[in-house]
Amino acid sequence: MFEDAQALVLPSLFVFATCILLEWIISKSKGISLYEGKDVLCNLGIFVVARISQPLFVGYTFYCLKFLESVRPWELPNTLATTVVAVVLTDLSYYWEHRFSHTTRFLWLFHEVHHSSRSFNLTTSFRLHWFGRLVAPLIFAPLILLGFSANQVVLFLFANLIYQFFLHTKLVGKLGWLEGIVNTPSAHRVHHARNKIYLDRNFGGILMLWDRLFGTYQAEMEEPEFGVLGKFRSNNPFTVQFHKVPGYSALAGRMQQVVRFCKGS
Repeated sequence: MFEDAQALVLPSLFVFATCILLEWIISKSKGISLYEGKDVLCNLGIFVVARISQPLFVGYTFYCLKFLESVRPWELPNTLATTVVAVVLTDLSYYWEHRFSHTTRFLWLFHEVHHSSRSFNLTTSFRLHWFGRLVAPLIFAPLILLGFSANQVVLFLFANLIYQFFLHTKLVGKLGWLEGIVNTPSAHRVHHARNKIYLDRNFGGILMLWDRLFGTYQAEMEEPEFGVLGKFRSNNPFTVQFHKVPGYSALAGRMQQVVRFCKGS
């Protein structure tokens, strides 16, 4: 199944590009300002670096989980029932990883990148920290120790993240009875908003049932304002990634001085 996850990469990239183009065309035809040039370029720049390094981090996660497979006391049979349970538990594990990423200061240093844009469109889904997946084996290790395969967990996590790409849009309104059951664009707009009533809400990947169960669900009520709390705003991919690293601002300032000097010479 690890190979299955890798096989999904190229088709998913084609689908992503097509959907982004369609969202841009539709928003332009309706006179809705969704795409801001520098913001989109920042998101795409982050995505290119992430895509280049993705095999490394996916492989790291996979082989960490494969190691746990080799030391666990038992293995569950690969049946339809265990597959369904694996899908549900992977989504539950994602919920807690996502929630910890908001409520734990160290993990927020990574996850803040995803929330740093003041815009909200399909390219926002690409705005992820390059090292954010380093903690994934810790979160999903219990599934392996319970007897599920690393192949299943990696494939289902990958599918979970692909599903969430389609949630980063303002063009889709509320979806009726699905709201509060599965993750929807409306529910995810709430998650990305910095309005007081929306902070730290809707952590689910595919299912919103976890948010209902653990008291973190919030329906979309008022117009969302996107971005993180505070004044930080940048469309430089490296600044977005590393602005919280001690010494980065000073280093970036020196680099700008060097660039200005070179241009003037």
